[in-house]
This record gives sequence, structure tokens and C-alpha cells, in this order.
Amino acid sequence: MEILTSSLFPEVKCSFSISHKIDLEIRKVLNEKMKSELRLTSREKEFRYFNLIVSTSTTTHKVEVKGPDLNQKEKIINWGIWLPYNEIVNSAHQEVPYLLFYFDALVLLFNNYGINENIIRTIQEEISNKVIGNSAYAYEEERIEYDFSEFDFK
Repeated sequence: MEILTSSLFPEVKCSFSISHKIDLEIRKVLNEKMKSELRLTSREKEFRYFNLIVSTSTTTHKVEVKGPDLNQKEKIINWGIWLPYNEIVNSAHQEVPYLLFYFDALVLLFNNYGINENIIRTIQEEISNKVIGNSAYAYEEERIEYDFSEFDFK
């Protein structure tokens, strides 16, 4: 079983300014330190992936965990992690509340799989110490430039 991280933002212009590198670091550490500790049901042991999907909306005001949704065809266990939108985007350093709420959600979620909160908080501290204030994990807005010079708009 491999732990994956992803994001899905169903509301237009409602997302976080968080570098994908932070999610990759979370994924890496969770796979190193937790995946072997998950107490899966006999049915869940058939699955290859455990996917954590970060989401939000302007109406999300507290941490919510939704799932699991079992994708039999792809062998993926999907969990939705809903994080409070305004509390994160109104912060000067979005990664700070993002990590706080993300790991609050992981405590709720992984409690279902026999993972002690102390383990999750230790991982949270490790990741926070590594990424907060580290320019290698800074968010960079993608700029897409389109070249329409070859098209004739007459």
C-alpha cells in the first residue's frame, strides 16, 4: 500500500497558495513512517493506494474528513480532507495554518486505522520544521503565456 496526496478544488478561484513540494514532502514522510502501521480491514488490504485528497470551499469553516470512497477498479482508497478556506488564505504565510489543519485532519482520519495522535504530531513537527520559511518550499504561481501570433483573427 502506498500513500498518495492530491488536491481537488471544486469551487472556482478557491484554492490555496501552497507549493506542491509541501504535499510531496508530506507524502514521502507518511510513506516512510506510517504506511506499514495502518491497520486496514481485510477488504482494504486488497487496495494498492491510500489517497489523501485535499479540498476546500468558501463555506468550509472547520476541518472535515470524508470517506472512505473505495475505487475497486483502480484499487484506491480515497479520503477527502476538507480544510477551512478563509483561515488559510487570509494568513500571510498560508503554509502555517495549512499544515496545522492538514495534520488535524490526519489525526481524525488515521485514528480509524489505529495510528496514535503522537505519531502524527511528531511527523507534523518534522515537516513544519523543514518547510516553513524554507525557500525551496515556497509557492510559485504558474504563469502561462499564450502565443497567438500564428493565428489569423481577421
